[in-house]
Parts: sequence; structure tokens; C-alpha cells
Amino acid sequence: MGKPAADSMRVTTTLTRQQHAELEQLAKRNDVTVAWLVRRAVDRLIEQASGGPMLPFDFDSGDSQRPSKKG
Repeated sequence: MGKPAADSMRVTTTLTRQQHAELEQLAKRNDVTVAWLVRRAVDRLIEQASGGPMLPFDFDSGDSQRPSKKG
């Protein structure tokens, strides 16, 4: 699991079948989990709304926060 439970909140949402399928394909192509993609999207939305820096959504950046689905 990624972050410690004490620092995390679980969120439940409903996606269309198409949204979920596309997220799964994107995750598989980039060797990440759907949850990782959702967390990154939330981070970017918060940054954008607060006028903060927009970090690149770069799968090849070597981001240490990016867990591989392998292992």
C-alpha cells in the first residue's frame, strides 16, 4: 500500500464503464495502478485550483511516488 493509513482517507466514486475501461488501459500501458492515476489527477486538480505549479503528468519522470504494479 502507498501512504500510511493514518495519513489517508478512502474516497468512493462512480465512473462510467467507458471511463473505467480507459483508466485501466492507461494504467496497464504505463505499468501503474488505476488508483495511482486517480491520485495524480486529484493532485493536479488541486494544484490547478490553487494556482500552484502544474507538475508534468509524465509517466517516464522517474517519480518516486509512482508505484509499479509489479512487485
